[in-house]
Order: sequence, then structure tokens, then C-alpha cells
Amino acid sequence: MTRHPARIAAALSGVAFVETSPLLAAEEAHDAHHEGAHVASVTELVFPAINFALFAVIVVKYVIPALREYLRRRAEDVTATITQADAALADAEALMASTRTRAQAVAAERASICDDLVTTATRHAERLRAQAEETGKRRLADAALVAEQERRRALGEVRAEVAALATELAESRLRGALSADDQRAFVEEFLEEAPRR
Repeated sequence: MTRHPARIAAALSGVAFVETSPLLAAEEAHDAHHEGAHVASVTELVFPAINFALFAVIVVKYVIPALREYLRRRAEDVTATITQADAALADAEALMASTRTRAQAVAAERASICDDLVTTATRHAERLRAQAEETGKRRLADAALVAEQERRRALGEVRAEVAALATELAESRLRGALSADDQRAFVEEFLEEAPRR
């Protein structure tokens, strides 16, 4: 269209003239019925056609290219905006997917940490129980050993006391049964046998 604006303008003026011709003929027929009606001259018809042709040339030569350039720029702007929006949407979807992945990883890590804590606590409890059992066994063994030592000591004390009482009793009986001469003979005999032992 921009290559042949004069042809387009001429075609539009021709169309306008052709379209106005039946109207003019109808007006002439209508005016013929009226007495003293005004008959349109050629100049009254030509000037509006020239005016329309000039308007058509201005529209074709200036308005349509400017409008086409505006629409082209607007289409480029819309395309660029759509491209940016698509890129932003893709970035948002990627960020959302990354966030979901991180959330799932956090949930898995939280579960793993909980499992590790439970496992560690269980091991620690088992170790403490084993240590408590070992300590209890040691204390029972120590208590049994102390009790055995105390029993032996008590038995030793009882034996010593029994021996002392028996010795005392034997002495008292021997003293009562032995005379002074018997005691002397016994001591002398003991003194004679002591070096041999």
C-alpha cells in the first residue's frame, strides 16, 4: 500500500465519485419535481471529491504507515512482554520446584535427625543400663566380699574369745587339779623340750 499511495487515492476518489453519482441523480430527479429547485453544479461535486481524495492520500501516505509502525512497535512490545513474562514464569516455576525439593529434603533430613537422635539415645540408655548392671554386680560382689571378711573376722574373734575362755577354763581347772610340785615338773619338762622343737 505504501508503494502506490497515489493509485490508492485515485481509486478511493473514483469510488467516492461513483458512489455519489446515484445520489446526485436521485437528488436531480427529486429536484425536478419541485419547482425552482436548485441544480447541483459540477464544481459542487468535484470539490468534495478532491477533498475526499486529498483526505484519502493523507490517510494512506501518513496515517496508515504511522499506525502500522505503532502497531508493529506495540506488537514487539507485547511480544517482549510475553517473552519476559514467560521467562519470569519459568523462573518462578523453577524456584517453586527448588523450594519443593528443599522442603522435601528438609523433611527427610528432619526424619533422619530424629532417627539418629532416637538411635543415639537408645544406645546411650543401653550403655548406661549395662554400666549400672556392671556397677551393681561389682557392688554386690564387694558387699559379698566385705560380708565374707566381716564373717571371717567375727568368726576369728569368736574363736579367739572361745580359745581364750577355753584356755582360761583349762588353766583354772589345771590349777585346781595340779599341785605346786606338778606345776614345777611340768614347767621343767617344757623347758627341756623347748630347745628341741
